Amino acid sequence: MSRAVADPPPLGDGVVDLLLWLREAGVVLWTEQGRLRFEAPAGVMTDEIRERVAQRRAEVIAFLAEADVAERTSVWIGMPDGVRLAADVFRPKRHGVTISEPLPVIWCHERYRRAEAVAGGIMTKLDAQPWLKELLRHEYVVVVVDVRGSGASEGVRPVEFAVEETQDAYAVTEWLAAQQWCTGRVGMFGMSYSGVAQLLAAGAAPPHLAAIVPQMALFDLFAFLRPGGVFRDNFARAWSELVHRLDTQPGAARADARTDVAATVAAHQHNVDVFAQAARLKCRDSRDEATGRTLYEELNPAGAIARISASGVPICHLSGWYDIWVRDTTLWFRNLTNPQRMIIGPWSHNSCGNDFLATEHLRWYDRWLKDIDNGVTDEPPVRYFTMSAPPGTQWRSSAQWPPAQVRPTEFFFRAGPAATISSVNDGLLTAVAPTDPDGVDVYRVDYTTTTGRTTRWADGYGGGFRYHLTPNDRKALTYTTPVLSRDVEVTGHPVVHLWVSADQPDADFFVYLEEVDERGESHYVSEAVIRASYRACGPAPYDTMGLPFLPGVTESVQPLPAEPVELVADLHPTSNVFVAGRRLRVSVTGCDRDNADTPRRVPPPVVRIHRSARYLSRVVLPIMPSP
Repeated sequence: MSRAVADPPPLGDGVVDLLLWLREAGVVLWTEQGRLRFEAPAGVMTDEIRERVAQRRAEVIAFLAEADVAERTSVWIGMPDGVRLAADVFRPKRHGVTISEPLPVIWCHERYRRAEAVAGGIMTKLDAQPWLKELLRHEYVVVVVDVRGSGASEGVRPVEFAVEETQDAYAVTEWLAAQQWCTGRVGMFGMSYSGVAQLLAAGAAPPHLAAIVPQMALFDLFAFLRPGGVFRDNFARAWSELVHRLDTQPGAARADARTDVAATVAAHQHNVDVFAQAARLKCRDSRDEATGRTLYEELNPAGAIARISASGVPICHLSGWYDIWVRDTTLWFRNLTNPQRMIIGPWSHNSCGNDFLATEHLRWYDRWLKDIDNGVTDEPPVRYFTMSAPPGTQWRSSAQWPPAQVRPTEFFFRAGPAATISSVNDGLLTAVAPTDPDGVDVYRVDYTTTTGRTTRWADGYGGGFRYHLTPNDRKALTYTTPVLSRDVEVTGHPVVHLWVSADQPDADFFVYLEEVDERGESHYVSEAVIRASYRACGPAPYDTMGLPFLPGVTESVQPLPAEPVELVADLHPTSNVFVAGRRLRVSVTGCDRDNADTPRRVPPPVVRIHRSARYLSRVVLPIMPSP
């Protein structure tokens, strides 16, 4: 009995709609020596449908050619402890035929499902990241592997970044290198969690790992989840809910037709509750009750610096100025001794373009996996985008990070009015230090202040990226420059120094660097946060580029004394031209309601920011001298 098929799509619909209808109707289309061929159930290919296909013949052939770049095979890869990982292998085609000779392999250790079972078929990594097709066209085998305890892979996850996962990466790399379709040279790709996974894999030193391209990768786990001691609870909760859903709900594509993927996914119910675990660990040396381990210390990616450097694996770091881990990217680059390249563009976590990704990955892989002398290692190792720079000059190069030319320049908090906004104080920001012996701004913490729900942090879990800071500034302490008479380029890591006191033993301070346009609207550039009780600075276990390091260990946490104390924090790095005719602003609040966990005290704390000749509250900006 033939199945019922919906009416064909209207003539105006695109080629994808037509092809989806044909697939639903049981029609198989392919190309053969430039000619379009098909097989169809009786009665489906009516004269009308034939005419529609003929009208879109060129589009259909082009679409099929685009889609038919690789042969996909799903396989199991066994680990030394018996756990099996689900993998998709994409072997490129040449003239429609799968390439038989050995090729270099690049692979991703995927935390967010390697493939999804959706209505009508399977959505693979090639659908989610189309730039990978360009790598296939350049004859690289692409492999995507579900991490253990996730997707269709077996196992459970008691923690994230487990040692077993790094051992898996070693085993997968060597398994790939041993396949007859591999030359023995293996690279890795992936962003976010998969970016960290690459670095940890390099630290395990698989003999056949020849290059990695970590995109937007975490460096210091504690400094990210509790920057300045403040728990980034919104990110932790949203990410925890995301991975729990992906790990335990239906939708993961199976690795073979015989395995019950539902049973595998059911075992993932035993994975750790990431949010609950993170919420309990308040200090860098806090011990997790469930595992008995100091997770921030034992599982910190930065703890692998020495092993990664010893591996010698060439690394191309990719990030964006609005990414959640752009600071981390610069720290990786600074601390590793491997052959390295670092590229930072004008992107947030999820906004990097496909063309750029294909180009930069190919340049790195061609050099290290195919021995193509393409000049990538002859260029300065740092390439970065300067926002608001004149067209044609935005992309810059440097032999080091930060660039040697930048000059730290102090801008001091002063009494206003700046006559720019009806904020709590409307203070001034100037290059001239105050002489007032008693300057102070008094601020009662407002628990409604927020940078919104589409911040760099929200974009880190797919929540979108857009700021509108002016309403927040009206509830803040603000310090704004006069109108700039010339362009001011800030490239590097701003540092804020706050001299504070409060009527309670603790308080949080959120600091924002902003550009104020000609209409008085505030535009986000960067930020920092610090909890006063976590203010102690100390020696770091890695090179901080001279930036303050807050140990955040239990014994270093101290309440505020009665007298003013200095808080020092670095803002996320940036490269931005503050355009002549606009203003530069620093705003300070005591809460970021939608992005961080500030305890609500009753009554709210009254804090004082001291800005006198004795207590020089200020921001130090890395200024690039004018050419």
